[in-house]
Amino acid sequence: MHAVPAPADEQLRLRVELMRALADRAGTVAMRHFQSAALGMRTKPDASPVTDADLEIEAMLRGQIAADFPNDGVLGEEHGAQDGRSGFRWVIDPIDGTISFAAGVPLFGTLIGLEHGEGAAREVVAGICAMPALGERVWAARGQGAWWERRDEGGATHRSAARVRPAVPLARALVCTTGLEYFERAGRTDALVAAARAAGRVRGWSDCYGGMLVATGRADAWFDPVMNPWDSGPFPVIFAEAGGVFTDWRGHTDIHGGSAVAAAPALHAELLALLQESASHSGPNANS
Repeated sequence: MHAVPAPADEQLRLRVELMRALADRAGTVAMRHFQSAALGMRTKPDASPVTDADLEIEAMLRGQIAADFPNDGVLGEEHGAQDGRSGFRWVIDPIDGTISFAAGVPLFGTLIGLEHGEGAAREVVAGICAMPALGERVWAARGQGAWWERRDEGGATHRSAARVRPAVPLARALVCTTGLEYFERAGRTDALVAAARAAGRVRGWSDCYGGMLVATGRADAWFDPVMNPWDSGPFPVIFAEAGGVFTDWRGHTDIHGGSAVAAAPALHAELLALLQESASHSGPNANS
């Protein structure tokens, strides 16, 4: 575990406070649109969906970040990158799981990651995955643990430490992933078949919900072949603080590798080795 440099302690604390407040505000907006007959949705040039809620939430998040920390950079799914000068950059997915959201399924969330550093030295130092329709979220800050918060029927919030399950062999593991179409897009259907044959169980709890299940000890592993930086945003620090490992399929820990695999360390190593072995039978997109 790396220690946060002393001069950044207060800077990080203030941003973590804002991160948590922004997740609350994003949830309010999302729930106003959720299961609304008036929800507007269209298809972007990359064939992914976007709704009115995605656009409203990202604009709100960017506006508040600019007001509170005008020198911070921002990278968001809907409005791209904005450079900063402070060494901090916010990575935003206003609604991860837009297909679920638009279908009225509660398995969607807002992802906010906070990076610090420059270039290759940049790392995720705080992050949150908030799922308002489920009344739960998981968040972490470097060196400060990972926390699972759940809202009960009376509106009270209960917090406990977020911890991954102790590692089990892959043959006994419950593994989360996404749909076949993503593996086909990445040219990695081999990986899905190999994992499905090797794992105890594979279930399609995808998008950020798969990450939350593993980070809070309700499933053993999560892997996806297509990940944008905003999809991965908060998860490196959440898993590190929850006792797990999050990397891309090459084993790199940054959020720009285009894929994801997460689990307790020993299971992560076993699943990563399987994914890399299956890549030897794949085309040029292997391990992307």
